[in-house]
Amino acid sequence: MKLDIFKYAYNQGLPNEWVVEECRLSQTNLIVGKNASGKSRIVKAIYLLSQLLSAGDILEFEARNDEWHLFFDIDRPEQKIEYLLKIEKGLVVQEKLIMYGEGNEPLLLERDKSGEGTIFAKELNQKIKFQTPKAELAVVKRRDSIQHPFLEKLYQWSNSLRFYEFGTQLGKNFMTLMSYPTIKLSDNRRELKSYNSVVSIFQVGKQEIGDKFIQSIINDMKEIGYILSEIGTKIPSTVERKLSTENALDGDSLPEFLYVKEEDLNFITEQPDISQGMFRALSLLIQINYSLLASKPSCIAIDDIGEGLDYQRSSAIIKILIKKTETGLIQLIMTTNDEFIMNGVPIEYWSVIERTPGSAKLHNIYNSRDKIEEFKFIGLNNFDLFTSEFLLHTEGNEEAA
Repeated sequence: MKLDIFKYAYNQGLPNEWVVEECRLSQTNLIVGKNASGKSRIVKAIYLLSQLLSAGDILEFEARNDEWHLFFDIDRPEQKIEYLLKIEKGLVVQEKLIMYGEGNEPLLLERDKSGEGTIFAKELNQKIKFQTPKAELAVVKRRDSIQHPFLEKLYQWSNSLRFYEFGTQLGKNFMTLMSYPTIKLSDNRRELKSYNSVVSIFQVGKQEIGDKFIQSIINDMKEIGYILSEIGTKIPSTVERKLSTENALDGDSLPEFLYVKEEDLNFITEQPDISQGMFRALSLLIQINYSLLASKPSCIAIDDIGEGLDYQRSSAIIKILIKKTETGLIQLIMTTNDEFIMNGVPIEYWSVIERTPGSAKLHNIYNSRDKIEEFKFIGLNNFDLFTSEFLLHTEGNEEAA
C-alpha cells in the first residue's frame, strides 16, 4: 500500500497553527527546503500517525489538536483508500475510512466525538453500530480479521513504516542485553521499530535470515566506500577484561554491541570506535536490509539523509536507497538541505517546500511539471533549482495527468 496524498494540520485556527497543504507523493521522494522550513515536521507527522494507527492510544495528545487526511493507492481504483482522523485535546472528534473498491458502499467506518459510529461487518454483510472510547482510534480497537478485514491494510501500512533520523547517532550509544529468544517473544517486537535498537535488529536478522542478511549489508557498505569483510556482535572488551578477573556476571545478561572488520586492517573495530559517519550508514543499512528481507515494509522515512557523510558516500547511499525502492516493495520519503544529496537525486523525485506563515506547500512533478521541465532545459545542476527558488511562488501550475 502506497501513500499518495498527504494533508496535515496542527492546532488549526489557533495562533500557532501549522498546515501542510495537500501534497502528492511518488514511490521515491526527496523533500528539500531551507532550515526551519518544515522538512522534519512533515516526515514526523507521517511517522506519528503510523504510531497512532499501530497502538490506537492518543492520551499523550491532550495539549494539541491534529488532523490527518490521507489517500492510498489512488492509481488503483479497486484498492483506493481514504482515511481521515481529527484529534482535539486528546480526544478523537472525527474518524472516517473509505475504500472505494469495496462494493457499492465505500464508507466502511465512521465515528464522531462521542465515540459512537458504524462499521461494515463482512460476515453479516451490513453496517453495525459500535461505541469506542473517546481517546482511542476505532480503526485500531475494532480490528477483526473476520468481520472487518479491510482494517488490516491500514494496520499493516502503519506497523511496517520505519522512520530514521540520520543526523542522530542511530543507536551508536546503545547496546543490548536481550537474547534472540527474548526479542522474539517480546510484546509485538515493538522495540524493533526503534532505530536505536540496531544491535537487537542485527541479532534478529542474523538468526532469522542468516548469511544473506549479513552479506547484503557488507555489499551495500562496500558501495558506499566502507570495505568490510565482517560484521557481528560481541561483548565489549571492557566487560571481557572485567570477566577475566571477576566471575560475577551472568552470561545470559551480558551486554553486546556491534563490531566491524575492515579488509585493510588486521583488527576489529568495536562500536564506540566506529566513526559516526560509518556507523550512521551501517545502522541505516542494517535496519533497511532487515525490513526488506524480513517484513515487507510499506514506507521508509529518513530525515536529514546523508548528514555527516562526504560527497562520494552521500551520493552512493542515495543510489542504494533509490535502487531498493525500484523493487516496488517500499515507498521512500527523505528530507535534506544538503547540496551533495540534491545533486544526486533526479529532480523528478523532488518536493520543494514553500513556507508561508503557518503553512507549508510542496512543489513537485505533480503540481509544477511545466516549471520542472523548463528548468531541465536550462542546463544548471539540481542544487540551483533549490537556491534559485525556481519552483516557488508560481501560479497556474498544471496538475499532472
